[in-house]
Parts: sequence; structure tokens; C-alpha cells
Amino acid sequence: MKTTITRLALTASAAGLALASGGALAESTYGYAASGAGTVTATAHVNLSVTVPKLILLRIGSASTTVDTESWTMSASIPDTPTVPAATANNVPVNWSGAVPTLTAADPTALNVFAWTNAPTPTIDCAMGVWAGPAGGPANADFTITVTGTLPHPGANLGACASNVFAANTLASGTWQYALGGTPGSWPAGVYTNTITYTATGI
Repeated sequence: MKTTITRLALTASAAGLALASGGALAESTYGYAASGAGTVTATAHVNLSVTVPKLILLRIGSASTTVDTESWTMSASIPDTPTVPAATANNVPVNWSGAVPTLTAADPTALNVFAWTNAPTPTIDCAMGVWAGPAGGPANADFTITVTGTLPHPGANLGACASNVFAANTLASGTWQYALGGTPGSWPAGVYTNTITYTATGI
């Protein structure tokens, strides 16, 4: 009797330890044939669960905390020769025809862009800040973007920011080349600055 009680105590203790340690509990069934003949079966099920975390990554230009600046510095050309003024000059003779001068600037280097997510429906969009500088300067729509690669820019120009879909579980990459149009000759002299915020979203 003592041996039986001891075994029951050990079994109960082992079961308690299994519960306390978070051990998996499975289903149990039995099959029984009193005749001792025929086929008997006992079926048990185990559920499987895999959790994959959702991750989204976006890089525009440099990595980490570096924020790139795309800059245009206008250069004047005075007709008729034409003459490009020195960086700083006053009272310099010039052969001016009386025609309106032109102001132009080379476009900056294209930015490398990357995005990746395992979210089922990823999108990327952009939002423009408020321009700082004299009134009457460049408009958002004056900045166009040429895309190479597989990451679409959210809008053909910065005045048409919209939400664009990109592929999930596939690296989207390439370059975005910003180009400035508009009529610089009609803009007041000064420095104009703004910030674009790009947001990648996985739903």
C-alpha cells in the first residue's frame, strides 16, 4: 500500500512540475474492443503555430541618421556675349544686349533608395513641409523625379505626392534623380529650403 501511495504521489508531482514548467499538453483518446478482436485506434492532435514579426525598412540616400540635402545653386548668364558673373563683383563692365538674363543650375547627384518589408500590403508616400525663404519662389511641382529601379517615387513631382504600392518580401531599390524646372528668372533672390518626409507603411 505504501508503495502504491508513493507512486501516486510521484506521478502527481511529475504532472505538477510539467504544468509549472509550461510543458505542452496534448490531447489523449483511446480505442477499446472488449472482444479482443478487430482494429482499435487512438487519435491525438497537436496544433502548430509560427509567429513571424512584421518588419519594414526604408532608406532614402545615406544610412542611419544622415539627412541628405539636394541643392541647386543658380548661375546667371548675361546676354549677349554671354557673360557669367564672378562669385562676388561690383561695377564690372559687361556687354549686355538688354535681353533678360538666364538663371540655371545643374541637378544634384541622384539618391540611392531602398525599401523592404514582409507586410502584405506595403506603400510609400511623401509629404512636403512649408517653404522657408522669400515669397514667390519655386513651387513643389517644379521638382520632378526620375526613377530607376524597382522603388517607385510617390508622385511624378513633389506637387503630386501620392501613395504608391511596392512589392512585399522583395527588395525594392534604385535611384531617384531630382530635377528642378520652373522659371528661376522670375523668383526673388534668396535661399529657399524645405523638407520632404517619406513614409513607408506596411498593413
